Amino acid sequence: MQKAESTSPRSVDLRVLLLALILGVVAAGLIVAYLSSRDSGGGEAAAVPTLSVVVAAEDIAAGKKVTDSMVELKALPETAVISDAATAKEQVVGQTLRYPVAKGEQLSNLRLVEPPKTQSLSFQIPQGMRGFTIPVTVSNSPAALLAPGDFVDVLVSVDIDRLAVGQPPVPVPSEGALENPKAAVTLLQNVQVLSVQREYVDNGVPYDPSVRGEPPTDDSVSYVTLSLTPEQAQVLWLALQDGAVTLALRAFGDGEIKDLGPVTEPLQIQ
Repeated sequence: MQKAESTSPRSVDLRVLLLALILGVVAAGLIVAYLSSRDSGGGEAAAVPTLSVVVAAEDIAAGKKVTDSMVELKALPETAVISDAATAKEQVVGQTLRYPVAKGEQLSNLRLVEPPKTQSLSFQIPQGMRGFTIPVTVSNSPAALLAPGDFVDVLVSVDIDRLAVGQPPVPVPSEGALENPKAAVTLLQNVQVLSVQREYVDNGVPYDPSVRGEPPTDDSVSYVTLSLTPEQAQVLWLALQDGAVTLALRAFGDGEIKDLGPVTEPLQIQ
């Protein structure tokens, strides 16, 4: 009887390793073939639809008027496009931003304000200026004759002890002359009237020296709004606390600034 040959463990291990290697190569080939078929045959079906929209080319602050250089067109996936996004520069150039926009952010009509259609004085105040409202009366000021866009001087009457103009301070009259002597001061010169009551020039452009509206039809004017620098607004607010304030109407186009000192009591008649 013939004796069966025995297989060594070493030869079995080699066959298993060889089989695993062959299967690994086949699997790798199948994966490469699958990926290649996706790139070549299925690429068009997997393409993401895009849409060109207007985005900010730089950070734009609120209140800024949009210029052509501030924006650009950019293709974005349709799923990333916001509602009411602008798709052409012409839709946004020349309009004013209601909210700040960061670089790369999409612009929509919800973020824009079209000044000519905006019933708001704040869009017409010159850059860097402030609208400051003061009470007036028609009996001691030309309030009923003012028109939006006119220029005025602001006069204030205060106690002399509250007033100092450089060095030396304003001289106080001799004791016993007057119990509470006053001083009249031209506090501000050549400031523009933005509105009389609620009437202003609604023409969609900031006020400048050439802008003037119509006088109010109502003679009972009780307040006007002036265009002031922040510093002028501070000074006028302080003067309003205890002093009497009135306005002097200037000839339209007269921008002369005079060097005027205070006039104190008692009045010196010349």
